[in-house]
Amino acid sequence: MPRRLAAAALCLLAPAWAGAQPYMLATYEINGSRYAWTASASGPSIANRGLRVLSAPVLPAGTMPQATGAITSVRWRYSFTSTPPVDLQAYLCNAERCVLLPGAEGKTDAFIGDDATKGFVFAFRVPGRGGLSPTLQGRSNEVTVSYR
Repeated sequence: MPRRLAAAALCLLAPAWAGAQPYMLATYEINGSRYAWTASASGPSIANRGLRVLSAPVLPAGTMPQATGAITSVRWRYSFTSTPPVDLQAYLCNAERCVLLPGAEGKTDAFIGDDATKGFVFAFRVPGRGGLSPTLQGRSNEVTVSYR
């Protein structure tokens, strides 16, 4: 997925972020010299094949504890109310890049060094054309961002 898409997706959604915050839960943890924030948002509905659907932004809440704010790793988890199609494509995106996710949960080092104060969006796509029956209803999208 092109870098511009991630940046554009986050920029285009920026005005909607404020409205999405009531659906988010965030926590901060301090483990020795490491910091982490966890946040989640409701998952999107996917009604059509071939179209990319973006989640609500997943953002850190409030002020982060003192640190340089450089990401060291990101854990993700997403879920739907029913089993998604086997060909579902899922991406995790920040303002710098998008990463194709190999499964519904895991850990990636692809965002190392990126700004930990920025949020993420999930992007989903089911290849093909036409409607998806039944509509795939997202349950939750969650990230845990570890940073220094």
